[in-house]
Amino acid sequence: MVVLLLFAPYQWWRRQLLLLLTLFSLRMIASFHLPYNIIHRSIHRQAAAIASSLSLQKSSSSFTGWINSDTLNLKQTTTQHKRTKSVDFIHDDTDTQIKYPSPSSVERLLIRDRLVFLKRDDCLHLPGSNISGNKARKFLSLNNLPVDEFPDAIVSYGGPQSNAMVALAAIVSSKNAELRDYDRGSNGAPFDLQNNDMFWELDVLDDEIQLRRKYGEQDRNVASIANSNSSLKETKDAPQKRFIYYTKPLPRYLRKNPNGNLLRALALGMELRTLPHDEYTRLFGGLHGGSSLAPADLDPPLPGKSLWVPQGGACDIAKPGSDVLANEIIDYWELHGKGKPLACCLPGGTCTTALLLQRSLNVIMDQRRKQKKEAMDIRVVVIPCVGDDEYAMRQMLSLDKSVGGAGRKEDLPWILKPRDVGRRRSSGYFTFGQPSKVLLETYDEMNSENVSLDLLYGAPAWSLLLQHWQSRESDCPIAGRQLMYVHSGGLEGVASQLTRYKHKNLLPDDRTVQTS
Repeated sequence: MVVLLLFAPYQWWRRQLLLLLTLFSLRMIASFHLPYNIIHRSIHRQAAAIASSLSLQKSSSSFTGWINSDTLNLKQTTTQHKRTKSVDFIHDDTDTQIKYPSPSSVERLLIRDRLVFLKRDDCLHLPGSNISGNKARKFLSLNNLPVDEFPDAIVSYGGPQSNAMVALAAIVSSKNAELRDYDRGSNGAPFDLQNNDMFWELDVLDDEIQLRRKYGEQDRNVASIANSNSSLKETKDAPQKRFIYYTKPLPRYLRKNPNGNLLRALALGMELRTLPHDEYTRLFGGLHGGSSLAPADLDPPLPGKSLWVPQGGACDIAKPGSDVLANEIIDYWELHGKGKPLACCLPGGTCTTALLLQRSLNVIMDQRRKQKKEAMDIRVVVIPCVGDDEYAMRQMLSLDKSVGGAGRKEDLPWILKPRDVGRRRSSGYFTFGQPSKVLLETYDEMNSENVSLDLLYGAPAWSLLLQHWQSRESDCPIAGRQLMYVHSGGLEGVASQLTRYKHKNLLPDDRTVQTS
């Protein structure tokens, strides 16, 4: 049997069974020749080795070398959330930055004669990294990890202008700043990128590059410009956390003229790894856009100390932040909803926040029923901005199973579908990242309502929402309900997005590119 197992397919349980059988055989043989205490110690050492192997399988896979996020103390980092009073949700200055653990504010707006509750996650900023919006929810637990518990390397992949990319770069950079503070013997006060004006400096860096191009001056190397920023300098011997990011080959324009999120992430210390299209697809492709697990043949840069974060943060790292968001929505609607049904709408890329928010709300509302509290009717509606409704469904089913769900469609958020199918490609959905006159019109209309949107997620989401604005159809997920829109942020990239619209001749030459 032992011989057969040796030639069996290489699986973890077979290896453990083989080890146990070997130990049993050795014990039987040794019992005839060795004193009892020697046998006893040997068996205990081998048992300890097996236990250690089992523990390693949970914390850092002995096969892959990647950290298992379940072993990170993520949940405890978000226990600061407190139940809030109604006044905590209202701010006179709607653009005031809000620091976690305070909840993001909710504005009441009248848009096309319909009341909208706008949850301003775009104004919510995390301490340390200062990231905001949807990524502040997704990466809340990772951001709040103490620096001594933070992985030595974060590895992810995706597009070269990804919001998740620059958010992870900011988190890792803030941890390095903490390490430098500790190395210099600081008083232990937490480092905050906002207080050090890092993002302001990055915007100045971007502006400097754009001005050089405007007046025909030769660009300085991106890395040398970033290194000239005092807040970005690294001491030679300082401990260093790393962020490694895989993407497809950069377009020639972006390669020669780095801008937007790519420039910011590089300036924050990101290590960019470009792969040929076929290699990228082989490693990270798939029917549902890739797995939550690291590719089997992608080695961690630091075995046992590297954390894999799939594209857009589509993994259980995002669960604690979704729990906090769900509690904020429940608290607000309990105070202001007057018992009315609510449709909570979010734009979706990987649809991670929508799926995890629905799961969190389901748990809370189930607890309320058991406690015989007043029932609440809140549904999550995701608006696909990457791909179509079928892609969104595959993404959410895959993620639901990976975080312990049953993968049942009835447990997932509602998916908003286009009404006027046929006007655009992709079954009526907008092609992600493709400039569109319709999106620009929505962008301008919402700006006139004092709602600033980005053109990748916000404008497509609202373009689809407005198609259903007065719908009373039974299959419309927002019909007959109050509407809350969770603003996902991403406004940092608006300038570079509008530049693309200019290149496509969708913006007049005399129009100034503004971010709001």
